[in-house]
Amino acid sequence: MASRTGNEATRALRRRQELELRAVRAVEQAAGTVQDAQRRRQEAVARLDQEVGAAAATHGLAVAVLATVLRDDGLAASLTGVDVARVRSYRRGADGAAVRARIAELGEVLPRRRRTAIPRPGPGSEDAALGAAGAVSRDVGS
Repeated sequence: MASRTGNEATRALRRRQELELRAVRAVEQAAGTVQDAQRRRQEAVARLDQEVGAAAATHGLAVAVLATVLRDDGLAASLTGVDVARVRSYRRGADGAAVRARIAELGEVLPRRRRTAIPRPGPGSEDAALGAAGAVSRDVGS
């Protein structure tokens, strides 16, 4: 009877050890699954970070091109929803050759007409003109 009890105890101990071993293997497998998921997540985040960086660079170049074409940072800011300081930052940070190349891709930009200096009468200028004419007429009449 003692041997039968001992055999049952030994079998129960082995079953328990097998159960513990299966549980340890399940934990190791789950840990491997977690590590694999974390690795895939890191790769996906790195890939998305690269995509975001490329998209942000493209956006910055586009804003710099728009500001260059418009020649007005304030207008470019209001059209793009970006503040003026950011527009200026994009313009400073943009590669000039890339901006010119992108403008060339978009089409020909007509140069702005230069303003010609048109004399505008200001305060006192009309009186001076009349005074000069009056001086001439007085000289002639004398």
